[in-house]
Amino acid sequence: MAAYTPTFDFQVAIEKCELCQEEDAQFYCTVCQEEMCNSCKTVHLRSKLSRDDTVVSTSLGRSNSNRTARKPIKCTIHPTEVIRMYCSSCDEAVCVKCATSIKHKNHNFEELETTLYKYQDELSQNVIETKQQIEELQKLIQTIDINVKDYTEISDKTITEINNLRNQIKLDVDKIADEHVDQVKKQKQLDLQLMETEKKDIQKMISDHKDHLQSCEENLKSKKNFTDIQHQMKIQNTKMPSITEINPPSFASNAILDLQDFSSKLVDSLETKSTQKGSLHKKDQIGKTKSENSMHHSTKGTISTHVISILNPDLECECVSAVNHKEAWCGADKDLALIDIYEIDGTNIVKYSPNGKRTKIGNTKPYITNGICYTSVPDNILVCLYNNDDDSKVVRMTTEGHIKQTIQKNKQHESLYQNPKYVAENINEDVVVVDDAYPSTIVVVNKRGEYRYTYPDSSQSSHTIELCDGIACDNTGCILVSDCGKHRIHQIDMDGRFIQFILTKQNGVHGAQGLSTDNKGQLWLCNNNGKEVTIFKYRS
Repeated sequence: MAAYTPTFDFQVAIEKCELCQEEDAQFYCTVCQEEMCNSCKTVHLRSKLSRDDTVVSTSLGRSNSNRTARKPIKCTIHPTEVIRMYCSSCDEAVCVKCATSIKHKNHNFEELETTLYKYQDELSQNVIETKQQIEELQKLIQTIDINVKDYTEISDKTITEINNLRNQIKLDVDKIADEHVDQVKKQKQLDLQLMETEKKDIQKMISDHKDHLQSCEENLKSKKNFTDIQHQMKIQNTKMPSITEINPPSFASNAILDLQDFSSKLVDSLETKSTQKGSLHKKDQIGKTKSENSMHHSTKGTISTHVISILNPDLECECVSAVNHKEAWCGADKDLALIDIYEIDGTNIVKYSPNGKRTKIGNTKPYITNGICYTSVPDNILVCLYNNDDDSKVVRMTTEGHIKQTIQKNKQHESLYQNPKYVAENINEDVVVVDDAYPSTIVVVNKRGEYRYTYPDSSQSSHTIELCDGIACDNTGCILVSDCGKHRIHQIDMDGRFIQFILTKQNGVHGAQGLSTDNKGQLWLCNNNGKEVTIFKYRS
């Protein structure tokens, strides 16, 4: 309802009848607050709308109210009529004649004073509610001020910690660099001394040869015939001086060129410092502190990680094998449907052909077959074989099932594997195996089956693999390890040195399982516990 608010005009009570404006006012209507003559009073009390009004004598009305009368508002349509009614249908204040007109036929009316009281009540309630809302908004402003103060303190503290970390890293870099510079200087001095010694030895030999040359030339000039030369040879040794075998040192020794060791130490220092520092915190609206993700540690190399696409296959994928940068074969349990590859089935190795033919090429009892991979040697495969009797192994065999190599023990005749689960071959023909113990480890041997290293080793405790469900080697020789338990992908070089976590939860990795690289260096990952296959670009 758009309330009508009348304008009041206060003045001294008039003495003329307010209805006819001719006779003297003798009576006063306490409801309409109008003064009227005797004739108008009679008409007023006969009207249907005002018959119940209280009309008193003018003197009584004045003495009882002791007031200055409010001048009634006249109707603009009927100037002799006072506005006393409110039409709620039209949202309009009207006089008696307007109320009885055709325009307002069957409309709802109420006294103007009643409407004003309701309007006043609404205004009063609005005042109360508005004050309450202002108080609530002021409390919110106070909360925001508190949050701003707390957040400012926390962010400033974090910036200080970052700067302290930066300075510490600089000190570490300087320290490590100084150590390497000193090492290079010492090696330089040793090598230069060695080179100088060799140079002096060679100069001595050159001098001896020159003396011998001079002696030979003089003899040639002084002797006339063979008899004289033969006689001279008997009394003078003309044998040519011997040349000592010399292997001059390289111009730069291995110590000088070993910058990779310097980089590895620097990376380890950065990781240690990063994990020691807290993360940035922030406040929510009610002032509670929330921890954000910790600062991502520095990593070696340049990476540009982003998602190329996300595929949703019809099966929950546990393994993936990229054909190229657009296609890959996926499989899980018995749903492996790859063309021209091999399936492990209990203690059997089965070959699938393009025509759908399924051929068993070998039985591995009492061993249980696990991981399998096709090697760079044509028609050769590597197979992981598990046995509870602590003699698990990896075998290289032909596609016809003939075993060519068994990889099982190191030089100390200790078992290399507890439970070999996945296998891959690197570009240098190293055999890379996931040993599914707890925690998982990566065991690497060369192509002759000789043990090279285990990742992570005791010095890499921060890179523990909680549960490995896949492994791959890319075209640069790096080894990629799927850590399902910690939702991240390790990248290590072919010598077992940690490079970086190329993918983590921050990149959308969750429940990482099988993985494969394609011909464009993209990584295909069975992600979200096998519900999707995510293709990542992980290096620039």
